[in-house]
Amino acid sequence: MRKWIRWLVVVSGIVLGGVGGAAFAADATPATSTPGGELAAVDAFFVTSYQRGANALLGDGPPAFLVLPARLVLYRGGVRQEWPLIPPLFNELKTVAHVTLGLFAILTPSDGGPLAAADVAALRRYQELIGATHSAIDRVSLSLAQRERQLQMLAASQALAARALADGHMSPADLTDFCRTLRPQIDANIEEAVRAYLDELNRRMGAALPQLEPAERTDYLVIVSGVHQARIDNAAMQYFNRLMHDPPVITQRLMYAEDVFDEKGALRLLAGHRLDRRVGAAYFDDRYYMNRDVFAPAAEAYVPTMQLPDVAGHE
Repeated sequence: MRKWIRWLVVVSGIVLGGVGGAAFAADATPATSTPGGELAAVDAFFVTSYQRGANALLGDGPPAFLVLPARLVLYRGGVRQEWPLIPPLFNELKTVAHVTLGLFAILTPSDGGPLAAADVAALRRYQELIGATHSAIDRVSLSLAQRERQLQMLAASQALAARALADGHMSPADLTDFCRTLRPQIDANIEEAVRAYLDELNRRMGAALPQLEPAERTDYLVIVSGVHQARIDNAAMQYFNRLMHDPPVITQRLMYAEDVFDEKGALRLLAGHRLDRRVGAAYFDDRYYMNRDVFAPAAEAYVPTMQLPDVAGHE
């Protein structure tokens, strides 16, 4: 029991430090005398109350896995477990690919025009970092083919940086040629890095799932955190879709936490879903009702009847 209470206190503190903290600040703000101000104060208190209720339910419901950028976390029965998730090979291959992307990010804004002083400084710094990366690659455990590929990309990157500094500019065509020339090596790095990552994720899940009761293995939740762009066909989402036998989207057993990179943000999403399931069951006799926009039915009925602006300019 003490372990359970201690876990709830820690987790509630993590979550309340985010949204809850802002809501408490809203509590302390005196409501204005206008009707709009008074209604806003009521709504602010609703936000606070909803977040508090969600926090109180974090320990409720099925186990939840949080797939964070560098680790896998399991919350189950009042106990938190954590496993590292990124194998060394993933970081080694990713970093070298990022060297090429970093150069592109420095050079593309100028669109072939003169390089700004900040760009020149960044390129010189990158030359130093490419040298350090070359030294590091010589000391890590890569296959011969992998090592040669990394050195080819670093050499091409170093040559591009030197050329841009010498000329004071880089044409878009030459920059694109650099990217297209290295595309096969980058694709190879991506393929091998993703396999290393997914193998590690699979190994960790293979160790974690046997800890669950049989009923829990068909009901656990997964929250995958990541950037906005990677929400489509995300590697971890593909893995869990297969592992969980493609759970229906509406059940929200598998969720993507867009632009969430820490445990606090993932827990905030988990807490909201815990409470939303109760809201859906109580109000709509459907625990999954709140997994879609509550405005959706009304919008679906009204939008087709609206007189929309004529963007084409027709009479």
